[in-house]
Amino acid sequence: MSILEGFKFYAGDTAIHRLDPRVKFLVSVLMLITVVMYAEAWMLTALIVVQATIAYVAKVMRRWLQTIKGSIPLAALVFGLNAMFFISSGTYTTLQDTLYHSATLAYRLVLFLSSFSIFFLTTTPEEIGLTLTSWRVPYQYTFAFISAIRFTPIIAQELRDIMDAQRARGVELDRGGPLQRARKLIPILVPLLANALRRAYELAEAMEVKCFGAVKNRTSLRELRMGPRDYMVLLILLVLFGLAVYYRFFPL
Repeated sequence: MSILEGFKFYAGDTAIHRLDPRVKFLVSVLMLITVVMYAEAWMLTALIVVQATIAYVAKVMRRWLQTIKGSIPLAALVFGLNAMFFISSGTYTTLQDTLYHSATLAYRLVLFLSSFSIFFLTTTPEEIGLTLTSWRVPYQYTFAFISAIRFTPIIAQELRDIMDAQRARGVELDRGGPLQRARKLIPILVPLLANALRRAYELAEAMEVKCFGAVKNRTSLRELRMGPRDYMVLLILLVLFGLAVYYRFFPL
């Protein structure tokens, strides 16, 4: 569950928080493209150092580290599956190459999650909505996406509370075989599903009361405007990305 904490907005007044959300989103996307382009461990390590610096400046280092910690089980799964595939298919001749390329693929997954974690930690759901709306995304889809962002951490917290309550009643969730553990999840999933349905019903009622969708041309109290600082960050970002692309295809 710690990985979800890394995708929840936390208020702050840092230079990263004040940056235009479109620039922050572009930073995450270009980092993702760079991760896809490079399989070398040194470049991936350089990217995670850059991310750590941004997280430190934004004062969200602890929550960013929670994202990395939460992604470790997924990374271990990716590592194991790729290692088995490479060994069974004979893609690499040595065990060292097999382990290296399996590790870099798992490393890429961690970088992908951590780069977007910084975006969500420093960008409010309203700013994300304004960003999508400025890109002509229909508001219905934008609203659905924002609602998912808002409610996912809440549902995760409810899941933790229900599990703690069941443990307090003597239910040993971590013991037994797979079937026994699956059976013990029933008293957890039922109240969780009931709460989710109740919340969805209340949200639908609130939307209906506020005449959601009645006006086609929506207006917003706030409009996104890029300032000199945003353009400067964007310029630096594009230059660095251009160098990364150049070095990828024309190495020194």
